[in-house]
Amino acid sequence: MSHDNNPITRALRRLETRFDDSDLRMRDFLAAEAAGEKPDPDSFLRMLEQRSVTRRAMESQAKLHEKPLKTVLSEAK
Repeated sequence: MSHDNNPITRALRRLETRFDDSDLRMRDFLAAEAAGEKPDPDSFLRMLEQRSVTRRAMESQAKLHEKPLKTVLSEAK
């Protein structure tokens, strides 16, 4: 199965993009704060929450992909 056709790989890529986007927004927020601006602290908390949810989703997707592989390996013994 091609990586492009694998739904788990596509989901992980989509989540990775979302994670990278939130990382960039957080960096922009911190840069603005370091420049003396007063960005909304609630928006930073929302970014942290979104990043946490995205990370958990990525971990869950990876575990879904990992479990069948572990099953195959244990059955091959």
